[in-house]
Amino acid sequence: RILLDPPCSALGLRPKLHIDTQTSHELSKFAEYQRKFVGNAVSLLKPGGTMTYSTCTINACENEDMVKYILSEFPIMELVPV
Repeated sequence: RILLDPPCSALGLRPKLHIDTQTSHELSKFAEYQRKFVGNAVSLLKPGGTMTYSTCTINACENEDMVKYILSEFPIMELVPV
């Protein structure tokens, strides 16, 4: 089992006492960085293993879009109900 909690933009953390202004380009860099973590995690999975992907952001590029990326790039991966 692998619990992957990669560095993220942390847009979902509350309370947020200081708000950084980030452009969409800066936010997309988090997803690019996370893809590296995903690739390494998938390569470490044993056959039949489970990977849980978790972030503390509400940024779709780092959540829903990352799940789509994982499913399209790694045919051995499948989405399972929790």
